[in-house]
Amino acid sequence: MFNSKPTDTPIATPAIDRKRSIIAEDIVIEGNIISQGILEFGGQIKGDITADAVVLTSTARVRGRVRARQLTIEGELQGAATALNVRIKNGARVKANFAYETLEVASGAQVDGEYKRISAETFKL
Repeated sequence: MFNSKPTDTPIATPAIDRKRSIIAEDIVIEGNIISQGILEFGGQIKGDITADAVVLTSTARVRGRVRARQLTIEGELQGAATALNVRIKNGARVKANFAYETLEVASGAQVDGEYKRISAETFKL
């Protein structure tokens, strides 16, 4: 009834199994956060954030530096950011110096700071 035959087709597995960490809006941090996975941050921090991918939600209030391959900003960032791909969404409030490879800024975002393009070859997380 159930016949199992081996196939020649390899099963696709993800190259990197990135873990996702979520920090909610009621959290206040004084210090640094380091993650090798995805960080969804909605709280307040005075310090630096380093992760493979960072999402600063609409409730995020960051005072410090952010380093990531992928950075999405919906909330507030004051300080600096270095990321390969940066997306600043509608409603974001950003006062920071940026180093980036690609940058996307929504028309409703408030941005102020210096912006410098970098290459993927020179980027280090």
